[in-house]
Amino acid sequence: LSGNPLAMRAGFSLLSALQQNQSIYTALDQKTAALANGLNKAFTEAGIPVVINRVGSMMSIHFSEKPVTDFGSAAASNNDLFKKYFHHCLSQGIYLPPSPYESWFICQAISENDITKTIEATGSFVNQL
Repeated sequence: LSGNPLAMRAGFSLLSALQQNQSIYTALDQKTAALANGLNKAFTEAGIPVVINRVGSMMSIHFSEKPVTDFGSAAASNNDLFKKYFHHCLSQGIYLPPSPYESWFICQAISENDITKTIEATGSFVNQL
């Protein structure tokens, strides 16, 4: 297989930078934890059953009272509520993965203000239900 040398060099440079700066993983984990905790609090205080699965900078949200561990348990979640949540966030300028079967990937470009805005949009969503 032949690859684009510039793309390969860019990928190698990125991986080298990440290896030299392990704190980026800690920062991403902290951002994702803050977002997951804020969303969980908003839904829980509103009495909306939610399961937020999270590892590192990846998370998923399911409106369910039971653990979500596979496709079957994800399909059994309240996916109609997820659609409403997605469209509410979209109307607030927040672009989430459009499917409850997709993961959210948090990156360094997401600021504390973005996290706060997402949590606030979630609060306004639960208040309209």
